[in-house]
Amino acid sequence: MTYRPSDIEAWLVAGQTALDAGRYVDAAAAFTRVQDAVPGEITAALMVANAWRLAGNTVAVRHALLSVFHHRNDATSGPPSIQGADVTAIYELGAALLDAGAPAEARQLFELVVRTRPKDPAALGALAAATRAGGDPQRAWPLVQRAMAIAPKQPALLLTAAQIRHALGDLTRARYWLDRAESVRPAHGPTRLQRALTSLMHGPSAAGWADFEHRGLPTPPTTGAAAWHGEPLEGRSILVTAEQGQGDNFQFVRYAAELSRRGATRVVVECHASAWSLFVASGFDAVPKGEAPTTDLYVPMLSLPHWLGTGADVARERVPYLHTGADATPRSASGRRRIGVVWQGNPAFLATTLRDFDVSLLPKLFDVADVEWVSLQYGATEATKHDRLSTPELSVNWLDTALLMAQINALVSVDTGIAHLAGAMGIPTFVLLPFTPDWRWGLSATTTPWYPSVQLIRQRTPGDWQGVIDDLARALPR
Repeated sequence: MTYRPSDIEAWLVAGQTALDAGRYVDAAAAFTRVQDAVPGEITAALMVANAWRLAGNTVAVRHALLSVFHHRNDATSGPPSIQGADVTAIYELGAALLDAGAPAEARQLFELVVRTRPKDPAALGALAAATRAGGDPQRAWPLVQRAMAIAPKQPALLLTAAQIRHALGDLTRARYWLDRAESVRPAHGPTRLQRALTSLMHGPSAAGWADFEHRGLPTPPTTGAAAWHGEPLEGRSILVTAEQGQGDNFQFVRYAAELSRRGATRVVVECHASAWSLFVASGFDAVPKGEAPTTDLYVPMLSLPHWLGTGADVARERVPYLHTGADATPRSASGRRRIGVVWQGNPAFLATTLRDFDVSLLPKLFDVADVEWVSLQYGATEATKHDRLSTPELSVNWLDTALLMAQINALVSVDTGIAHLAGAMGIPTFVLLPFTPDWRWGLSATTTPWYPSVQLIRQRTPGDWQGVIDDLARALPR
């Protein structure tokens, strides 16, 4: 289809007008029409992606960027090339893809840039970062070493070096490079956050929680409540604000009860709307996001261990603290154990390519004997159906999910919200972890202080899901 230049200009004007007015979805729609007209133009894709980023839709950002990436691949009938775009545009597309959680494609583009600019430390550092994010920290390390040999005091490279050592499980050297980065660029938020993640990988601590405050705090409520920073609570009400993913809220809501014990007259827990009925059934004074009442104080949910001063105490004695309010007993017509399974998490998660299970191996998982498998995978596709896998109707409401989970004997899940829900309910759970997991699971233990009923099954090498299946098959009979 041929588009007139006047049409493209009109869509550009409409998109910019919507963007200036804060109507980000409308802006994305207008810019998408531009991208449809010129599908190989990187600038158009970046405009669409920026509008979706402002709208908070990470999946749409990734889709817009991958669209131009694949279009250029198809146009050259082979690996990506610089064809029709300058090196700077290729670099910008690679950086945007990396930020959107598409490290494999970003790596290909950065490899092109490095071939053109082999002594550019920024390009080498970006290639190292994409290689690490794609699950290959071993190959990422010599790349960042080359970059630091050219620019030894560049703080972004020092931070990348720390992240690669962290991904390799070398936390001592990760802290060394973090100290180097801090000395060159003091009080830098992303560096402090990485220091928190490296510290917390060792285990919860006061220092780790303090640095974790650099994660990017949620927007304060519009109720006029003051931020709580650990001062006495007697005679005052407080709102605990929801943040980040649903699993984070399931994990950290355990600390809310401590606010009442410290004298708060009312503790209101804000939550995502889909979890509201579950939190109410679990005994929390809960409200959906956007419906917070007036309180004296507020505190972000993931800031609770810092301002409560819990240090290494994860309040494991309070588990279970989420429940359905109804009695349920696992039942199986076959007499076999009923085990729920979840192989993918929220696609908006930036590390989804590392965290999600290799679906091609699902049939091998279902071969584990004496198990009646139950899919708790929301949004499962036709390709993942299997005769050993029952597929009950699933709901976006977390209380409905919890009611289903109360009827199984155990859960097998990747690191996503439902795994935290199962742990918080005290359900026996096997969490399948990538080689370098999220900070909360540590590096080597098979158990976690956060959830006594959870067993951790880890990749022995990056990408080794077959080894995870083998270890799981040995663990399930026990």
